[in-house]
Amino acid sequence: MPSSSSLNQLSEEDQNFLNTLVEKGGPEPHEYSEFAAIVNNLEDQELEYFRNVIRESLDENTLIGHGFVKPFGYPGDFTIIHNIYKVHVNPDNKYGNWDRFFQNQAGAQAVRNRKDYFLKRCAEIDNVSGEAKHVLILGSGPATDVNEYLQNNPHSKIKFDLVDFDQNAIDFAKKQNEPFKDSIKYFKINVLRYKPYQWYDLIWSAGLFDYFKDKHFVYMVNKYYKYLSDGGEFIIGNFSNSNPTRRLMEVLSDWYLVHRSKNDLVRMALEAEAAEELVEVEMEELGVNLFLRIKAAS
Repeated sequence: MPSSSSLNQLSEEDQNFLNTLVEKGGPEPHEYSEFAAIVNNLEDQELEYFRNVIRESLDENTLIGHGFVKPFGYPGDFTIIHNIYKVHVNPDNKYGNWDRFFQNQAGAQAVRNRKDYFLKRCAEIDNVSGEAKHVLILGSGPATDVNEYLQNNPHSKIKFDLVDFDQNAIDFAKKQNEPFKDSIKYFKINVLRYKPYQWYDLIWSAGLFDYFKDKHFVYMVNKYYKYLSDGGEFIIGNFSNSNPTRRLMEVLSDWYLVHRSKNDLVRMALEAEAAEELVEVEMEELGVNLFLRIKAAS
């Protein structure tokens, strides 16, 4: 147990409540709002004390702990994205409530909505007449979204190029997508250095740009936009600055993103010299994930 001196920045009532949550593996649904209120109202100087109270739950047995520990060295790694997609919950009662809480949050729901958005875009491409279609994914992670699409569309004419800097992510993606190996190529390289070898009907990046500073965001748009085929699109996902789970992600999982507005996304597309009439921003149903869509110039 943490020493009493390390807890004196939290009220006794909050400490007792949090200790109870740790003992029973996380909050139950009727406690979600109270727990979220504690997190959202924490002052920065209280973070260490808060994390000490729930330290037993901040390990790889929970989704919040996986983000905090970062076993692969970075937040939002391929395993946590895969587990969000699959709505994974640890069956151990010592941890399960934490995972149910995590999966219930708007941020996790938006990530699943983001996947569904991608699947719809792929279906649209498949419905266009012609020969093989080509999709490039920047920061492909577990490729669970690709797996779901090909499972549901075994006769798809899409060929996927997946780019990721993490060999562990590529190995994971290859293993689960073994039945579709003829439809997928993998490239282990930083997206800043990768050079496409063909034109694409869709260039997609789900969450990678959430980690880029504006100058790198603009650079990436400018770099890849020129590789769109006629009628192609570059679609970039980015968490909105209205994300209601931002503080939860930062406090519980030490997971920091660059949140942006619709205007921010349009501005950077224009800075990358995309024509304004070819740029639009959409969102998934919660409005937590935004999608910058840049159409190929005719």
